[in-house]
Amino acid sequence: MRSNIRHLSLAALILTLSLFEIRTVYGQSKDPFIGKWTLDPDHSQFTPGPGPTNRTMIFEMKPKGLHNLTDTTNANGGVSTIDYTAKFDGADYPVEGTAIDTVSLKRVDANTIERTGKVRGMPSESCTMKVSPNGKTLTETIKGSYHGTNYSSTQVYNRQ
Repeated sequence: MRSNIRHLSLAALILTLSLFEIRTVYGQSKDPFIGKWTLDPDHSQFTPGPGPTNRTMIFEMKPKGLHNLTDTTNANGGVSTIDYTAKFDGADYPVEGTAIDTVSLKRVDANTIERTGKVRGMPSESCTMKVSPNGKTLTETIKGSYHGTNYSSTQVYNRQ
């Protein structure tokens, strides 16, 4: 009888450790940025304004790094797309669809990314992207300068 209790206890311990390992491995494997995000214009601020009427960002992990595709409809009805793929190594990567030539990414922690935008090799924009602890909200805080005009924004996105 004691032998059966020991075997059951050992089996229960192994099962518990296996489940913990599976939860740890799979529970932490999904990057909180990955997915589709839609701008919440009521909770976002743009200086100078007005901000876009519609903006959607999609983050995907690709072999060459984090891919970001951002589609925007401006207040005047104009449509634009920003597209880049970059690794978290601080190197400069080309970006399309914006006045910035390159971006570099730095992973601060699981929920925070810092992005630096450059024009002709000189930093011109800084951006901090932060996903909320519950994973439902992404906030971008951006500061930069374009042809001598300073701009800033706090953009709030909801996960779709």
